[in-house]
Amino acid sequence: MGRYLLERAFQALVVLIVVSTLTFAMVSLAPGGPAIMMTMESTPEQREALAHQLGLDQPLPVRYFKWIGSALRADFGRSFGDRRKVNEVILERLPNTLLLGGTALVLSILIGIPAGIISATRRYSLSDYVVTFFSFIGVSIPAFWFAILLILMFTVHLDWLPASGMAAPGMPFSLANRLSHLILPATVLATATLPNLVRFMRSALIEEIGQDYVRTARAKGLPNRQVLSRHALRNAMIPVVTVLGVLIPRLAGGAVITETIFGWPGMGQLAVSSTIGRDYPMVMGITVVVAVVVIVSNLLVDLAYGWLDPRITYG
Repeated sequence: MGRYLLERAFQALVVLIVVSTLTFAMVSLAPGGPAIMMTMESTPEQREALAHQLGLDQPLPVRYFKWIGSALRADFGRSFGDRRKVNEVILERLPNTLLLGGTALVLSILIGIPAGIISATRRYSLSDYVVTFFSFIGVSIPAFWFAILLILMFTVHLDWLPASGMAAPGMPFSLANRLSHLILPATVLATATLPNLVRFMRSALIEEIGQDYVRTARAKGLPNRQVLSRHALRNAMIPVVTVLGVLIPRLAGGAVITETIFGWPGMGQLAVSSTIGRDYPMVMGITVVVAVVVIVSNLLVDLAYGWLDPRITYG
């Protein structure tokens, strides 16, 4: 296990270097510049002085290696916009995104796995057709359109749920208020993972139900519920867990659209504003943090294989 973790740590380091290099190059070489340098009131001399102050007049490799040196000390620099430390801003926004993405992931698991089991054990029944129909609808529907539809229905017409933010302005924190603001964005974000989870759960369980060991267990007289829960379902979860590892980055990407539409103060909304303003340090900090979250989630998925199937080793 120790050797496996060391190998994964080395792979993670390589991934972070590649991601940071490509992101730094694309952001820095894009035409234009930071928003603070693009104001009409600034003279060319003022822009040159500001570029020198921010270090933007240095060659690209020099700027990158300086950033690498600071990043190794967990210092991503200061934002070009408000001059705050990038670390502080990310630490403020990251918990909000983790709350939204975690809620969407839990909803997907709690709904998608049971729905996939029902669809697999009752093939070609009405419930199977209903689950399949809504799965295809969920895969096909655009997230931004679904978000607007929910806002029109539950905020504009029914006035049940708020349309933006994490809490009502000027109100003290309360769990009910936070949940009311979380329902709509979490529902929209869950559509990125829920339909795929249902489909993979259904196909994996159908494949396991047809295996010889399941027929043998039934021939021994074991109840059908016990055959499914102790034998077929455990093996069927391995490809489903694999799919979860693939879908978690999709949650990170979907958070950009969802947080922007619902005004959720998370990493996705911060990424949009930082990209528009060409805030290089903030974009780099967000990229690295999101990459680390995805790498850690994939590592946890790999470790879950050994728990689901003891035959899997990490030698």
